[in-house]
Amino acid sequence: MIKAGPEALSNEELLAVLLRTGKKGKHVLELSKELFRRFDNSLVKLMNASVEEIAAIEGVGIVKAVTLKAALELGKRLHRELEQVPEKLDSAGKVYRYCQDMVYLEKEVVKVVCLDRRLNVLSESVITVGTSDRSLVHPRDVFRVAIRSNASGVIVVHNHPSGDPTPSKEDRAITKNLKRVGEILGIELVDHVIISKRGYYSFREEGEI
Repeated sequence: MIKAGPEALSNEELLAVLLRTGKKGKHVLELSKELFRRFDNSLVKLMNASVEEIAAIEGVGIVKAVTLKAALELGKRLHRELEQVPEKLDSAGKVYRYCQDMVYLEKEVVKVVCLDRRLNVLSESVITVGTSDRSLVHPRDVFRVAIRSNASGVIVVHNHPSGDPTPSKEDRAITKNLKRVGEILGIELVDHVIISKRGYYSFREEGEI
């Protein structure tokens, strides 16, 4: 790596650098290859795996698993920085890029992005992690975050692991409820954006807010 640079190394070799050591009777590169195979040679699947799932592989353990998860998280954050994420979320397209890290998640996650009057980002919070095909959103969780941030508006974002961003009946009902509660509290529901591998669906762009 020092001689040729990190670009010259395979995924397995880069993982071996992070693992540092192998186990009795198995070189670190062999352990790295075994680890990568367990997750179908996919960095996305490895990223989505829990620390416990990675640590359960013989020869890995908690310390190495935590190191791998930390490195993958840094990779996600670097990707966001390189994408020059806009601070002003005045379009669904910008929201989609801002929440790009949610596209590959295997469970539904609901995120609330709090905005000021000019649609600049004040804060963001994950409020719900659901199953692989369903999440639960309650207005109190959404607007509790907004009130703490002294937000003028919120954008609710959630992913569809299936890859299809088309809203369900439940998604539409939740959106109507959030809009109604926001009007009562004086905090605007700026948009509800569903994101997936195949694009996004914006309730505002579609005239449903």
